[in-house]
Amino acid sequence: MELLLYLVGVAALIFGGVKLVDKFATPSTKLIFTGVFWVLTFFLVYLIFNAVNDPIKFEKIKQKRYQAAVNKLQDIRKAQLAHKTIKGSYAANFNDLVSFIENEQFAIIERKDTSVIDVEKNATFRITVDETGTGGYFKDIVMLDTLGFVPVKDSLFKNSTRYKNLNEVKTDDFKADVVLDAKIIEKNDLKIPVFEAKIAKKKILRGLSPDLIQKELNIKKKVDEINGDHVILGSLEEINTNGNWPKKYGDNE
Repeated sequence: MELLLYLVGVAALIFGGVKLVDKFATPSTKLIFTGVFWVLTFFLVYLIFNAVNDPIKFEKIKQKRYQAAVNKLQDIRKAQLAHKTIKGSYAANFNDLVSFIENEQFAIIERKDTSVIDVEKNATFRITVDETGTGGYFKDIVMLDTLGFVPVKDSLFKNSTRYKNLNEVKTDDFKADVVLDAKIIEKNDLKIPVFEAKIAKKKILRGLSPDLIQKELNIKKKVDEINGDHVILGSLEEINTNGNWPKKYGDNE
């Protein structure tokens, strides 16, 4: 709509300017009128250019910043899932999460499926067997053997130290804080740990067009966009470790 108004304005200015110059300008003032006319025309052309270019520029910067935010939340999800695996719950703050990454270890477990003599079942049916169990019942079991340990830091982040800054998203042109929380909720009489990490879209888009930012914050139901006013991972109300971003930014599950 804005672009259409600018185009109508340029057309009206050109048409009206030509008519006014022809009708009212004297030879001595015609040059002045013509100069003013062209200044106004170039100004409206500039406005038209911005009306077309600003949304394109906004979209490009937005996607770059959203990608950085999603990458950060994906790192947080990896760390939180590891925390739950080892500790049985999620970290409620970044100090605890970073300390966990730096100090805890994953156990390297070897799993073996095997069969053993089912002593109880054989006794129930009064079956006598030798040490080989021949003629009796067997049962399948899983044997777990701990082969060693590997630091969480090395397993999740290898040689990178980016885990030390999980509390913020930062690039050359913006910086935004990540808000983290965790708690225990009850579902079907079970106590289940949940967590949520979120980044305000307003902070991610800081410095861009206020009108376009507001339009972005008002997005509610678009499949290929991040709906709502935050980029969110997890939930404090539901059992959910998914993100609210579309697949074009990366895995959200």
